Amino acid sequence: MKQLIAGFTLLSCYGAFAQTDSVKQKSLDEVVVTANKFAQKQSATGKVLTVIGRQELEKNTGRSLTQVLNEQAGLLINGSQNSPGSNQTVYMQGANAANTLILVDGMPVNDPSGISGEFDLNHFSIDQIERVEILKGTQSVLYGSDAVAGVINIITRKQVSNKPVGINGTVAGGTYGTFKGNAGVSGKIKWFNYNAQYNHLQSDGFSSANDKTGNQSFDNDGINQNNVSLSLGADAGRFKIRWLGSFDQYHAAIDDGAFMDDKNSTITNKNLQFGLSTIYTFNKGSITVNVNENHIERKLDDPANNPVGTNDYDPSFGNYKGNNYFAEAFINLNLQEHIGLLAGVDGRRQDASSETTYSKLGGDSSKIDMYSGYAALLFKNLGGFNAEVGGRYTHHSIAGSNFSYSFNPSYWITKEWKVFANLSSGFRAPSIYNLVSEYGNKSLNPEKSVSLETGLQFVSANNMINARALYFNRTIKDVIIFQSTFTPPYGQYMNGDKQKDQGAELELTVRPTSKLSITANYTYVDGKLTTHTTNGKDTSYFNLQRRPKNAVNGHVGYQITEAFFVSAGVRWQDKRQDIYFNPNTYAAEIVNLASYYNLDAYAEYKIPFSGGKRFVKVFGDFRNITNQSYFDIYGYNTRKFNLMAGLMVGL
Repeated sequence: MKQLIAGFTLLSCYGAFAQTDSVKQKSLDEVVVTANKFAQKQSATGKVLTVIGRQELEKNTGRSLTQVLNEQAGLLINGSQNSPGSNQTVYMQGANAANTLILVDGMPVNDPSGISGEFDLNHFSIDQIERVEILKGTQSVLYGSDAVAGVINIITRKQVSNKPVGINGTVAGGTYGTFKGNAGVSGKIKWFNYNAQYNHLQSDGFSSANDKTGNQSFDNDGINQNNVSLSLGADAGRFKIRWLGSFDQYHAAIDDGAFMDDKNSTITNKNLQFGLSTIYTFNKGSITVNVNENHIERKLDDPANNPVGTNDYDPSFGNYKGNNYFAEAFINLNLQEHIGLLAGVDGRRQDASSETTYSKLGGDSSKIDMYSGYAALLFKNLGGFNAEVGGRYTHHSIAGSNFSYSFNPSYWITKEWKVFANLSSGFRAPSIYNLVSEYGNKSLNPEKSVSLETGLQFVSANNMINARALYFNRTIKDVIIFQSTFTPPYGQYMNGDKQKDQGAELELTVRPTSKLSITANYTYVDGKLTTHTTNGKDTSYFNLQRRPKNAVNGHVGYQITEAFFVSAGVRWQDKRQDIYFNPNTYAAEIVNLASYYNLDAYAEYKIPFSGGKRFVKVFGDFRNITNQSYFDIYGYNTRKFNLMAGLMVGL
């Protein structure tokens, strides 16, 4: 509690990375696309939506996407402060990572070769992204499987420049021998737009594993990453079409485990993605057709020729491939002035193959198909009342059928006060690994959830204050767990447990003057897993490992002059639990992780010219200024004091 009070004290003095445009970005008049799959003002929906805009992302150029997401209310990205290339685990409102769906331009991306199938956010650079829309609460009616806790929609940049030819670039360097570069060309010629970008990241990094004694000479674990993307679009009035292709590859060094070094173990991860989106607009609505595919390759190489005296006695390898295909068509139709209809169909196909030291996976059995139909009635501005009522039917080729529903009303009590609620059900289909691996079980049912979000929002008439309070409650039945057995293969995936999570979020943005903005958010989350015991009784226990019950983020930004901007901030995490697999006793031990805070600062000087159409900007990003030592994952190092400084140009 003392640290919490200290965190609020620091917040009042500092804050981090809030922008002078942050109020504008979070304004209820902002046009968003994720809430109902089409463009609309945020004031027209009762859903809990947060937008990270392009100007805010540019003030985080020295950071990763997950480091920016980690500062949002209700979000925790475990691994964002660890060594480069670490697993990035997304916890939204306390839910497991597989219960948050990642979208790219509104279309789902997955890694079918993974145990749970979640997408690796390391594959995206901030330079690729126009904005991020974070939609909380169960969204399975509109987005299907995995959208149990919510969705994160990464909206890529269509074009950087409105000129026929525009050039953009960034170079930055910093702690741990880190270098980051971006170069691109983009433009607009009448109805045609294009954007081609290249991103590079390299870093010597630091030891992923923590050296308990401080004298074992653990080596650094670095990364080398390259990304290319191309967007081509055409806008012919009523008809719009856009094609996007991207390829990302990174090679990173990893360690054997908590407190265990490895001198030559590496991972190489690749993601190839293609997408096509078409929209036809008519007098009473629009028709959208989307297709997307992403192909994942992961390689783990842990050779036996480690230097004498290291911990690696178990050489291993792993090659994993996953393919994800998606297609959908939906119509947005205005039935009357205040009533609309959204209806559509979609299909998904996933396949995976893997070969490791111990097992193989592949063939026709490692494929799944899902087909869905969905519809929602939208009631708009009926005397301040808005609502969505919808349902989705899904058929899974192995796990059977599922029906989801949603009811999302909101009401403007006055021009400044809005109340909202969202009662919805959702599901997460078992992954290929859950179903057909050596531990698989084709009799698994989907995880089924029912969630409630309700809250109150205030927006002052002059837009000086924007505040939101939220309560959420979520129950998931048929939770998929791994159950140990006494016969080979000594385990199997099963249904049976029940997960219940609840919590609250508080968000505040204040803009006392046109030059000063202050933002803060607080998140509380608690959760219990209920299991069935052999004597027929149920037992419940807290199981949100690595997730704090309390978290605070604070941000202050000040535009000193038209060119000079500074900001600072604090991030505080409450104490947490983790599970440590002790290599000496072969037992799983519950360990406690201490609370901690990070204090950060940022400054930039931006010089526009040619009437503001071009600019040059220098920036410096200083993180963990007080050099705090802490664990987000027990036995793995996090970043000490570190900085990135660089130059950004737009010509």
